[in-house]
Amino acid sequence: MDYANVVLWGLFIFLLTVMIGAAVNKTDSFLSEGFGVDCVDFIPFKGYGLYQTMEGCIFVSVASYRDNECSVTLDTLFRGARYPERIFVGVCEQNKEGMTEELCLSSKVMKYKDNIRIISIDHKKAKGPTYARYYCSELWRGEQYFLQIDSHTTFIKDWDIDLIEMINSIKADPKESLRPVLSVYPPTKEQMTLSGFPEFDNVTLKDDHIPSFLSGWSNPSDKPRRSNKPFSAAGFIFLESSFLYTVPFDPNLSHLFQGEETLFSARLWTNGWDFYTPNKKVAYHHYNRNKAPLYHQDLKDSSECRSKAEKRVLFLLGLVPKQSVADDFLRDYNYYGLGKFRAIGDFWKTCGIDHGTKVTERWNDSNKPSSGYDGWWFRRDGHTKIKKWT
Repeated sequence: MDYANVVLWGLFIFLLTVMIGAAVNKTDSFLSEGFGVDCVDFIPFKGYGLYQTMEGCIFVSVASYRDNECSVTLDTLFRGARYPERIFVGVCEQNKEGMTEELCLSSKVMKYKDNIRIISIDHKKAKGPTYARYYCSELWRGEQYFLQIDSHTTFIKDWDIDLIEMINSIKADPKESLRPVLSVYPPTKEQMTLSGFPEFDNVTLKDDHIPSFLSGWSNPSDKPRRSNKPFSAAGFIFLESSFLYTVPFDPNLSHLFQGEETLFSARLWTNGWDFYTPNKKVAYHHYNRNKAPLYHQDLKDSSECRSKAEKRVLFLLGLVPKQSVADDFLRDYNYYGLGKFRAIGDFWKTCGIDHGTKVTERWNDSNKPSSGYDGWWFRRDGHTKIKKWT
């Protein structure tokens, strides 16, 4: 081969390399920032690692958006635990550059830094709570228990022991569940002194068919009681981490807010998990944070994407046909659907929801179901009418 041909072949290989590189860069861009519409990231399903179980340890998922209370939350989390060395935290913080007060890792918790795993995302790339909670769950490394909270939660003494003891007491009772979930909207600081506990007992149903959960107040109890309705609160949920393998967090619900809790509850319930009201108040929540930065105020152009994410939710819940969902939001949906242990129709019955008439039932200690829901009061009839693990 003469010198001219060598030069031509070299030029050809160089141009081919440049073309392949450009294609790879374009593919990376297509599969990450800006897939389909400007506000969507597509994250392919990969599942969780097969870790050796860390017995007695708790993984705490903390999604934080520009929250100056996050460091306080971590401080009370470790100070309140009887066994802080068994607590491992996965944080997804979405902060504004240069705002040190928004950092979750403070000097007060530095001695526990080996137990704190952090993913940091620029706040302009935030995609809502489901996106952040997915990244938090990716930091799990085999801890036996999983606790999900909001980043403005205050814990009291021995919260870790109390939660584990509540789970164990449920599992030890043959009349109860082998897959219990403790979840509730945490009380306020002022409510910590009241007798009784918050509980789920009602729901509102708007024109979009996505239920919103409402909290009531239960009578005192010496043990966790089956929830009135099969709901879980995104800001406080405690269960064994094995759920991650059958109910993985869905990262492809960009900017979703309304619908996060409903879909996650339905997925857990149809996979055989049972919901309980904690009979001990282990933490309180800071509500009405009117001056705190909120992602949907910072990212005002996210409403279109949020609407499309809600369609994905409705489709996964079996409430709208597949054709009504944008193609961007159908990617990998089969990994994040309902379980086969229980039927979604029975889920709506235990919720007290009639989607046809848009009627909802309020169930608590003083309000019992109407005759149309005989046998579907979740607390009383959960194990007689509803399929359970044996």
